[in-house]
Amino acid sequence: MPRLRQPRPALPRFAVAWFPSFPGIERVEAFRARHDPMAAKIPAHLTLVFPFATNLTRLQLETHVRRVASKWPPVPVTFRAIRMHASEFVFLMASRGAASVTALHEALYTRSLRPHRRLEFPYEPHITLARQAQPASLERAYGEAQEELGAEFTDVMREVELLAVGPDGKIDNLCSIPLHSS
Repeated sequence: MPRLRQPRPALPRFAVAWFPSFPGIERVEAFRARHDPMAAKIPAHLTLVFPFATNLTRLQLETHVRRVASKWPPVPVTFRAIRMHASEFVFLMASRGAASVTALHEALYTRSLRPHRRLEFPYEPHITLARQAQPASLERAYGEAQEELGAEFTDVMREVELLAVGPDGKIDNLCSIPLHSS
């Protein structure tokens, strides 16, 4: 009788993000708590490398992110426009600094991370404010976001975070990696 193979454990999942701390972030967090199911798992953030499964070690990933970040100057970022996306999300879009953040995103998806880049989604730096499956709920969240968060939010990206994403969706901050500062 053949022995049954034990299923392999799932590969670990990682991501890279920036957690802004601009004045008014508490308003963004309060809004997300009402409209984004991920708000309880992760604070407001700008994703630079989206969650991906890999057999690379934490050390290999951290080394790659440090190599890229060490060459990147701090980036002033302003969030202003609120936009609906893909009939499911409401985003707070980066305006000033968006080109630099996009370039950092591209630089992070080189070398060992290149195979994990998803080209079917164009990258636009943003903070997710809401995720709603129903069109009426999405429209309502969009309207509320325009009313409540129609201001300008500014901060400087000085570091990025390497994150581990557990099979249960729990997100752990593994380390903070500073951008180059002279």
